[in-house]
Amino acid sequence: MAAVPVIAIDNGGGNCKIGLAGQAAPARVFPNASAKPKGERQGLIADQLADSKEVSQLQLRRPFDRGYCCNLELQRDIWTRGVKAVLKRNPGECGLLLSEPLFNFEEIRAGTQQVVFEDLGFRSYYAAAAPVFAMHRAAALLGPSSAAARTGAGVVVDCGFSFTHAVPFFKGQVLEGGVRRLNLGGKAMTNYLKELVSYRSLNMMDETYLMDGVKEQLCFVSQDVKADLKAAQVAARSPFRREFVLPDGVHNFKGYVRDPEEWAAKVEALKQQVRAAESMEEKRRLAATLETDQVLVLNNERFMVPELLFHPDDVGLQQAGVAEAVVQAVTSCHPALAPLLYSNVVVVGGVAACPGFRERFTSELRSLVPDCADLNVFMPQDPSVFTWEGMSGFGASYSYSRLAVTRQQYNESGGAAGVRQYS
Repeated sequence: MAAVPVIAIDNGGGNCKIGLAGQAAPARVFPNASAKPKGERQGLIADQLADSKEVSQLQLRRPFDRGYCCNLELQRDIWTRGVKAVLKRNPGECGLLLSEPLFNFEEIRAGTQQVVFEDLGFRSYYAAAAPVFAMHRAAALLGPSSAAARTGAGVVVDCGFSFTHAVPFFKGQVLEGGVRRLNLGGKAMTNYLKELVSYRSLNMMDETYLMDGVKEQLCFVSQDVKADLKAAQVAARSPFRREFVLPDGVHNFKGYVRDPEEWAAKVEALKQQVRAAESMEEKRRLAATLETDQVLVLNNERFMVPELLFHPDDVGLQQAGVAEAVVQAVTSCHPALAPLLYSNVVVVGGVAACPGFRERFTSELRSLVPDCADLNVFMPQDPSVFTWEGMSGFGASYSYSRLAVTRQQYNESGGAAGVRQYS
């Protein structure tokens, strides 16, 4: 089995990261979704959606709902596209390594195995919760000099599409009684941004995919919310004001952030051309060029949307913020483990890539952790692919061949082959 190539898929609710185990980075990252442009019959799926020129008026379908894979038929089609079109591999000649949600349902696990072996025909298969791979990757980077790495201890803060989890580990195993979940993630943040801009500016409630891109380009985590809100009070003079030019479907297909200095220079140049124009018709034509773009203006929305992770009660969710969730996860474990857990807090997930997240999270967590505790927060350069990197290392190791279920074992067990635990 060691010679068989293993395909690693970090199967998130928002994006799929796919590549061959043993590689340094995934071959491709694409939306875990299909979409149909309004008025079109031809749909887009996986990498086709990522490569699409148009991002407005897309009707999205996702296999995940509330953090779990509820549409295995759509998920199968996305995996098929990723394996055959993106990686150009035959599933019958490969093994599959898959990440799954924490506390996944047995019915979903059984259905996934059926898709993997009966529909796609993979030779072998193994799945584990995404934070498990992230913790083992972090332990490998820390090295044997770290007590937390030697004991397999730490807390993984997984800021994902559907949820944010604080997951404590000891001896490389999830301490299930200590896991804490915040019912907020990238999806809720995008929905909140849509509501804010639709109320204050333009109706964007049907533009989920477009607004997801706006969020990733413009949102950041404030280090001092009160001071930033005060600075943003007068929108015209706000240092946080940004203008996003919406797609027009003719010259601009994806939208872009308009540079204020370049735009001011362009406006001034056009004003001079209008003054110099001889006919009234020419003046009107030049003036009309300034009004062709439809612009979405963002101000304090840029930092109030990510603020949900630290203060969920802003939207009526009676749960602890992400820093408090980590403290709750640690205190729910044996007190003797607290020093080890606090010394290795690993932050992963696409939401954590929001600028300013690490600094704000570390600052809030430090204020909640006892002064005597040594706090170490590690966030990789690209937290969105860190879990996949851990999967890549595992898939290329002997551990995969030792733990994976083969197609023969699956057939002999009548579809009831169990998956052993990664430790």
